[in-house]
Amino acid sequence: MLFKPFIINGKLKLKNRIVMAPLYLVWDGRSEEFRAFYVRRAQGGVGLVIAPQSTSGGLDDWANPDFGSALQPLIESCHAAGAKIALQVFSGFGVVDELTTEQLVSIPQQFVRAAVSIRKVGFDALDIHGAHHSLFMRLLSPFQNHRPEQYGDLPENRWRVQIETVKEIREAVGEDFPILFRFSATDFVKGGVNLSLTIPYAQALVSAGVDCLDVSAGTVDSKPQGVQHPNVSQPFGCFADLTAAIRASVKVPVIAVGKIATREIAESILQEGKADLVALGRPLVVDPNWPRKLAQGRDKEIVPCLWDNEGCLHNSILQGLPIRCIQNPDVGFEN
Repeated sequence: MLFKPFIINGKLKLKNRIVMAPLYLVWDGRSEEFRAFYVRRAQGGVGLVIAPQSTSGGLDDWANPDFGSALQPLIESCHAAGAKIALQVFSGFGVVDELTTEQLVSIPQQFVRAAVSIRKVGFDALDIHGAHHSLFMRLLSPFQNHRPEQYGDLPENRWRVQIETVKEIREAVGEDFPILFRFSATDFVKGGVNLSLTIPYAQALVSAGVDCLDVSAGTVDSKPQGVQHPNVSQPFGCFADLTAAIRASVKVPVIAVGKIATREIAESILQEGKADLVALGRPLVVDPNWPRKLAQGRDKEIVPCLWDNEGCLHNSILQGLPIRCIQNPDVGFEN
């Protein structure tokens, strides 16, 4: 199934089921380094690239009508390589209890401005980052959100901003433009965010207009910290069962992520109906030709990730350094 074409909710046709997961790199999203990194993964054979905006102004950058033009070379190059490309927009940071009601009310329209521009510039889809350390995940979390009024307490209040954001985006961009939404299915904290909360959350997101759910795991509350970056001790496909539970509850495609590094793991996730698409991050950092090598039956030639989280993507980001990889010092540009 890995190399069968797939259509996201009748709106976006992909040549295969392989997704390049968004990685927040130190490079500005408009830079040549950033463009080269993602285009190289598109050239390696992925069906969909999800690239983060990665600019310091975030949603506010879209107030500049010329901002999007700097991202067009990225779009054109990915399309030339045969891949579709979605832009991921981050919902921001912030201590939930310290935000004013006016600030929360303003968030949907900030996203609308970005979404309309993203479509106009030529991206194939919008991906909303509401996972991990994002404001949207903090709003959802019982540990992070202690507000007593319409944005706190009950689950439907804690996801009010997220649902309003999706609804307003859908109204602004029309029915034919794909909206993806990334969230964490659990935070691995007792009494915190878990499937009993995120299954109805996922259903509400779909009802609001989301076309595809990108299911991750882990938040700022996770124990141990950094669990969303699986290491050598965790099994391959470690989040797939979480993804399967979400997929069983909705009627839109679902993307699985989490240490998906071999043909066998990727195919088993698809064959068993745990997800419709599989997203890879570090395996494509190590070897951008991962899809091409599998398609050609060259599995044994794939350069493997060591999953040691030492001196690589995870630590590089934490230290504010350019992306590094022990297995691939050139980060795959010439691999």
